[in-house]
Amino acid sequence: MLAFIFDPHPESAEEISKVITSIGIEARKLKSLAELTMALLKETPRLIICEAVIDGYDDFIILEHIKSDPRLKKIPVIIATDQATREIIIRARKLGANGFINKPFDKPSLIKQVKQALNIHDLNPTRKTPPATAARTAGSKNKLGLKVIDAERRKSQIMQKIEEIPSLPAIVYKVMELVNSEKSNAADFEKVVVQDQALAARMLRMANSAFYSLSRKVSTINDAVVYLGHNTIRSLVLGASTSALFKRALPAYGYQREGLWLHANIVASLSRKVAAAAHLTSEEIENCYVAGLLHDIGKLVLGPFAQKEADSFSAMLAAGREITEIEQELLGFSHADIGRILLDRWKLPRNLVETVELHHQPENSTFAPRETLAVSLADTISNQFGFALEREKSETYPEIFARRMQRLGIDPQWPVQEEENINKLSEDVVAMLNLV
Repeated sequence: MLAFIFDPHPESAEEISKVITSIGIEARKLKSLAELTMALLKETPRLIICEAVIDGYDDFIILEHIKSDPRLKKIPVIIATDQATREIIIRARKLGANGFINKPFDKPSLIKQVKQALNIHDLNPTRKTPPATAARTAGSKNKLGLKVIDAERRKSQIMQKIEEIPSLPAIVYKVMELVNSEKSNAADFEKVVVQDQALAARMLRMANSAFYSLSRKVSTINDAVVYLGHNTIRSLVLGASTSALFKRALPAYGYQREGLWLHANIVASLSRKVAAAAHLTSEEIENCYVAGLLHDIGKLVLGPFAQKEADSFSAMLAAGREITEIEQELLGFSHADIGRILLDRWKLPRNLVETVELHHQPENSTFAPRETLAVSLADTISNQFGFALEREKSETYPEIFARRMQRLGIDPQWPVQEEENINKLSEDVVAMLNLV
């Protein structure tokens, strides 16, 4: 008797495997959704034990795959999760789950669930499916066909690509701790930042640029903190420390080597300006800057995959399709999805994570709705002005833009009224980035 075990956490998968093996069932651990779909085409197990929630996928995706396939739907599925709320259990049962394990689990509970799912009392191995039958089964057409397998394989490759994106430097987290501390002072910031002399130099060059328009030149980090404030220093540190990460060509998105970096900084600066026009607090305004800087970071991961679909990508863009819809259809993720996963990995604050995730759908924001709206609007303004993109300025804003501006209490004609200042802002951003 064969059981497939899918759990993205190796320790948990190993624990389940040991229990299953101890009662006479052959356990096969599968590491990715693509590997599982391939295994199901080749062989039909008597039991599947799988995690309910997988990063980057809809909840219960495995359960839904299995129960919607006529060939597989009779295979008992036991759901394992550490998020066993009443709603999750009810949904799992409605989708056809045959058992439920709440992690961390104990051996007797797991064995009981397995017995109930298989509807047996003794756990003696049964005969294996004859090879000829297995071959016929594998050849049958079903929802887990080649197209789905290719899609799941691509998703797995994208998730692996996420792992290649380096974490933020330790200095960024130290500065964030100081920003969140009521007891920190300028000297504390200087002690942290001067540990990286190259970073400190870049920060001082940025602080002294026309972009910040300081009344006097600052020569120390201490002075910069005093004149710019704690939250702005956080933005400077993040900007100076992520510049190398962003400087990549992404031709599928229309960006040359520094195009995304320029777009990110312009959107960050416009986010600050929009947030100020909406009378957000000084802390919220600087949060908007940081979120604006990171809003498209998911494109760094998706760029190489989008390039492989360049013809389809370009055709769908030319047809006026939303970028996130195109990404979802061709790649299985949007850059906003990937941004959320990355920021979660970096353990950044929830408001930043939500703003990056929902900057194309700000109406769905519940934790930081005003910040998310500000960044979304700044992104739209940047695109309409043609900043950093290989296209001319557009004179037409989508209708939803006006509604979003009104929700923040800003006149929809604000970009037109501020056109000169917005163009000057972009020029200052370009000048500042030339110093980094």
